[in-house]
Amino acid sequence: MNIRKFIASDTFHQLIIYCGCVHFVFAIFLVAGGFDFFLNLSIKKLFRITKSSPVFKLWRDIPIPIYMKFHLFNVTNPDEIGQGAKPMLREMGPYTYLVRMQKFEITKNSTRDTVKYKQNRTFYFQPDMSAGSEDDQITMINVLFIAVSHMANDFTDLDFILETLDQMLADRDEKLTRTVKVKDILFDGISIQTYVDLVNDPMVQQAGEIEFPEDYKDGLFALLKNKNGTHDGFWEMYSGRKNSSHFAKLYSIQNGKRKLDLYKADSCNAINGSDGTFNPPFIEPGVTELYAFVPEICRSVQWQYLFNAVSYGINVARYTLPAIQSVPENPDKWCFCPKEDPMKCDVAGLESLQACFQGAPVQLTKPHFLETDRELLKGVLGLRPDDRKHQSKLDIHPLTGATVEAQIRLQFSIDLVPWPAMPTFQNASRAMIPFAWIELSATLDALNQIGLWILSSFLEIWPILRILNILGALSTIGLGAMIGFARKSKIDKGSDTPQEEEKPAGKRLLTKAEAEESSEPVLEEIKDDSVTFITKAKEE
Repeated sequence: MNIRKFIASDTFHQLIIYCGCVHFVFAIFLVAGGFDFFLNLSIKKLFRITKSSPVFKLWRDIPIPIYMKFHLFNVTNPDEIGQGAKPMLREMGPYTYLVRMQKFEITKNSTRDTVKYKQNRTFYFQPDMSAGSEDDQITMINVLFIAVSHMANDFTDLDFILETLDQMLADRDEKLTRTVKVKDILFDGISIQTYVDLVNDPMVQQAGEIEFPEDYKDGLFALLKNKNGTHDGFWEMYSGRKNSSHFAKLYSIQNGKRKLDLYKADSCNAINGSDGTFNPPFIEPGVTELYAFVPEICRSVQWQYLFNAVSYGINVARYTLPAIQSVPENPDKWCFCPKEDPMKCDVAGLESLQACFQGAPVQLTKPHFLETDRELLKGVLGLRPDDRKHQSKLDIHPLTGATVEAQIRLQFSIDLVPWPAMPTFQNASRAMIPFAWIELSATLDALNQIGLWILSSFLEIWPILRILNILGALSTIGLGAMIGFARKSKIDKGSDTPQEEEKPAGKRLLTKAEAEESSEPVLEEIKDDSVTFITKAKEE
């Protein structure tokens, strides 16, 4: 095919106009919702827990590094706190561990649109990210001794029993503080055989049946005992195949529990949200309720939307954990309160974890008593709440629900009470004493950050691109029309230009000399400058 002839042909010009019209219709379709349709459809196909989905491998073996940082409080005046002095605390750490999560024994339930799985969590100590070693010795508040003092005073009001109990523990060298190794208090366990023997003592048993927590009957206690390299049974979550808004939300935990059995009402026992590693797509900041179930505190937490922000160049919605409310501030929290009168759980920023810690009166706050009643800070020395260091943060890409960066920060404390019938406690200063706070942090890996950055950047300039897309289509149509019009004008102009008259058939032009010599008859004489042509008839 002759390309130059094709370009000059009507077919080419018509083809340009046709392509421009198709482009224009497609551009209008995208602007009218077609782009959103295809984008949402792609995300729905991507974010589902099926073996054919690219997300499945990420969900099964989470490649994103997740770190758990432990900050432990060292009591620097241990001999004075039983004599009325305020506890002087010095924060130690962080002691940082890489947490690897791997799911196995995965099965699906097509009827419920769920997947069931077990998940191992394994902790690897990171010396280069830690301020100390696992062998550090720390003098901490004796959580077990204080917990026993609370349980004993709840159990009886007979002074001689309480005094005898206190004396028995003091004789076994139990004090208000205890020096432990970091790895022991976190994972390996510290000896609590003294308490096991005490509960099994015939004299104590005569006072009433006391059931020692099952997890500690072996005589060892650790904050994360039996949590390293282990699993919590089968968990089940929605795959999102049928309904993308349910993606990654928990259906049940710990071998089929649809709700907890720790609290006074279903509202507190409810298992809401995801396990914190994934979120559903299509989040509307400030509208969509976002929950995560946190097994370390035996409850679901609701994230509070703050504002839109930019994290690693990606447009995100920033969330935080709201201030912990007391029952008077929020009556819906009544079922978390272990007291008979819930209104006695009236300290702002403080929430009981007694049911989660098998009866030990552990309290939940934000680190360094951030956003709590100021009286809590007055009871101890050495705490400095800082919003930048101690506030939780969650940055989410709203369209995909992907977590770009997360920092969950929680503190655990215990209430030191000057029990008058227990000599060890009677001179102590009343104080809520923190013994540890943890930070669970994760940041999206670089490859996925780039992918989200490209998507985020494209969506940001899409309003401009769609206008340019329509203008481009109109330009194509206009170009085709202009070329066709120009060609038609050229043709019309050529038809109006005077053309050389056709010579009559059978005629030929001769010079004057040739005409004189020729015997043909002269028809006409034509002069062209200095040359004279004679037209004669030509005999055929």
